[in-house]
Formats: sequence, C-alpha cells, structure tokens
Amino acid sequence: MFRVKKSINVSEKRQGYIYYVSLLYPELPAGKQLKLRELCRQAGGEYADAVLEFVTTDHGAVSVSMKHHISRETLDRAVRRYYEKFPRNF
Repeated sequence: MFRVKKSINVSEKRQGYIYYVSLLYPELPAGKQLKLRELCRQAGGEYADAVLEFVTTDHGAVSVSMKHHISRETLDRAVRRYYEKFPRNF
C-alpha cells in the first residue's frame, strides 16, 4: 500500500509515480528492468537486491531487512536514495 514518506525529498505525486512504476517491474521491457536494477545498485550498493525486492514487491521493510541481513535503517536510507535518484524521463 502506498504511503508518502516525509523523509524523502520528492513530491507526493512523484513518490506515487515511482512506487507504482516500480511495482510494475515484472511487466516492464527488459531495458527498463535493467535501468531499475542499475538504480537499485547505485542506491543500495551491496544491498541492491534488498532494495530491488522492497521497491518491486509488496514485501514489508522488516521482512526484506531480515531476509537480506541488513538493518531497517540501512534499507530506509537506500530506498530514500532510490526515490531521489529515480530518473525524470523513465
């Protein structure tokens, strides 16, 4: 379920756009999937897989953090970077 994150320096409408585009990941063309994976790598570094799972599924932050052995705060920081780096012309 979409909720605006006040800690992310992106407008409410833009956050909604990014959230729903990210959830459509399985339906996106291969080139766009690659762009999202690269964005996750840039935003999450060694935790790119956790960021990708979090932004492209409805899995909660706690379960993703536990599965990938990272703190919730680390995941939150990476997701914030993902939203802030999301390309305007995606």
